[in-house]
Amino acid sequence: MEIAKEIRKRITEGIYAPGQQLPSEPELAAQFGVSRGTLREALSVLEKEGAIRRKHGIGSFVEAHYNKVVAGIEKLDPLIDTIRRSGYEAKDQVLSIKETKIDAKAAEALEVEAGSVGYVIESIRLADQEPVIYCFDILPQWLIPDPNLLEQRYRIDSLSSFLKETCHVTPFQFISTVSAVLPFPKTMRVLGIDKKTPLILIEGTLYDEKGKPLNYGKQLFRSNKYQFHLVRK
Repeated sequence: MEIAKEIRKRITEGIYAPGQQLPSEPELAAQFGVSRGTLREALSVLEKEGAIRRKHGIGSFVEAHYNKVVAGIEKLDPLIDTIRRSGYEAKDQVLSIKETKIDAKAAEALEVEAGSVGYVIESIRLADQEPVIYCFDILPQWLIPDPNLLEQRYRIDSLSSFLKETCHVTPFQFISTVSAVLPFPKTMRVLGIDKKTPLILIEGTLYDEKGKPLNYGKQLFRSNKYQFHLVRK
C-alpha cells in the first residue's frame, strides 16, 4: 500500500521520530488526498508491522524500533523476504564460497564424519544498502556433486532458493538456538558496527521433509536494525 510505504519512509528518515505522535487522521488523509477509511487501512498495516502504536481516542505513535526490520521468528522465510516485507530495498550479497573440512560440531549437526569435505558460504543481507545480517553456512559435500554448481549461489538471492533450484532439495524446518552476543572482528567489519553493538545469533540446522540435515548455519542480526516478534499460544 503506497500510503503505508510513504509513512514508513517518513519514519525511517526521521521525519516522524521514535515516540512522536503522528498527525491526526483527518490531517494525514488530507495530506494524501484519500478517505479516512483508506488511511486507517494503511495505519493498520503499519501497526501490524510494529512501526506504530495506536491509542484509541488519542492517536498513533511511532514505536521506538522505527528503523528496524521486523520479522516473525516462527516461520521459515528467506531472510531477504523479511526485509522486503518491512518496506526496505533488500539485497543478498555473497562474500565468499570456500571448500572446508567440517569441524566436529558442524559434522555432528550435519550427520557426516568430522573432517569430511564441505562448503562454507559467507553472505550478508542489506536493507536500503545497509548490512543488517551476516550469514555463515556450511553445506555437506553430498549436496553439491559438482562444485561448479556453487557459482549459481552468487546469482540466487537466498540460500533456500539455491537449495531448491540448484540442489533440488526442499528446506522444511530450521531447528536453532537464539542468543545475544557481541561481535567479533569480522562481523564488526562486514556489518559496519563497533564492538559494543549487540547481535542476535541464531545458530542451527536446516532439514528437509524427511529429517535429513541440509545445512548448518549461523546468522548474526544487528539488534539495532532487526527485531523479531514471536507469537506464543
